[in-house]
Amino acid sequence: MSAARPARKQFQPASVVVLAAWSAQNPRILLNSANGAHPKGLANRSGLVGKYMMTHFASGTWAIFDENVLNHMGTTGAQYMSYDRYGKTSHKGAFGSTFIVAGSALKTSDLGGFANARLDLFGADLHAFMKRAARGLTRINAFGEEMPNVENRVEPASEKDEFGMPLGRIIHSYDEEVARVWNANFEEGLKIANAAGAKEAWSGRGAIPTIHLMGGTIMGTGAGNSVVNSFGQAHEIPSLCIAGPGIFPTSGASNPTYTIFALSLRGAEQLAGKWKAIVA
Repeated sequence: MSAARPARKQFQPASVVVLAAWSAQNPRILLNSANGAHPKGLANRSGLVGKYMMTHFASGTWAIFDENVLNHMGTTGAQYMSYDRYGKTSHKGAFGSTFIVAGSALKTSDLGGFANARLDLFGADLHAFMKRAARGLTRINAFGEEMPNVENRVEPASEKDEFGMPLGRIIHSYDEEVARVWNANFEEGLKIANAAGAKEAWSGRGAIPTIHLMGGTIMGTGAGNSVVNSFGQAHEIPSLCIAGPGIFPTSGASNPTYTIFALSLRGAEQLAGKWKAIVA
């Protein structure tokens, strides 16, 4: 393993390399490591390194209640979670899972705070809204699942970093299925808010966001259809392991952190248990 720096090159021998540089950077490193034995990049016999990039998207619904909902308390990640719409066909006319969270701790002016809840208001109108929101505002977020698409990818760019290595360029677009789930989640959010007795409720629409980048070095059954096995071990190079959400072959709709933890532990235990065979 080597790292080039201006006027200096470092070389680090290693029996096993675990690549954990994030979903977008792992493919970039693999593609930029092409050599005679791996002309398309390391672990890329399938041609899928960098492919099937996925993200989550969210539909945010704002609601104001007469009651003091103590919206300054709790965690940013929300107090309540619901999997009632996690089935992929739970929305009529839309395909994909939905993960609903509510009760996020809110501040006045942060990214998801009071002031950004009504970007259309200014001056006295904004001031009046902030007074109402201080006690009664809350948010319902519905995260949606994007289906894997081989055209969503990371590929080397013409620009290079400080070490002379080509940067990565992410090419990604949402399909109509995402738009249908996104819109269905807005409708669901308004139904939830109104059923809970909200005095005011509205959708926080804008461009469909991209959240939690996943894929790019997907797991599968062999080198012909994937990059790594279910332990994150490269099919072609047993001493190369990849960690992180990049090995997800699908995204689901819930936040990926605990799945990353579980996969990392599973891969580490496999690596420790099979160490002698892997480095032989």
